[in-house]
Amino acid sequence: MTIRPASVLNLQKMTSLALVLVFCAFVSLSDSACYLTLLKQGANHCVDGYDNSKHPMGSTWTNGRCNRCICSLGEMECCDTMGRVTNLTKGCIVKYDYKKCTFDVFNPRNPTIKCSYGAVGK
Repeated sequence: MTIRPASVLNLQKMTSLALVLVFCAFVSLSDSACYLTLLKQGANHCVDGYDNSKHPMGSTWTNGRCNRCICSLGEMECCDTMGRVTNLTKGCIVKYDYKKCTFDVFNPRNPTIKCSYGAVGK
């Protein structure tokens, strides 16, 4: 049985904790596309950058670009609820429906072709 010095054990714990924090950050980044807007000191509402609409503190709304926003004291956080398509199969197109916050990926010339794609956000 070997006994390790306390400094080695503390270093191992700190390294493990750092790795957990890094992995948590990656999960957060891959899960959604969000942005945070800091409000001016004393602001009593948020202004949606998409349509310049004003929203009171404590409110939540989904704008015309399918971003769900939360207005809270000092900040406005908005996250994409739909996602954006990347890496399409050649010849395929994307049709976004901003009223339903959905999208469809298809080949307009040949509907039997399966379109593969990646998506970011949501």
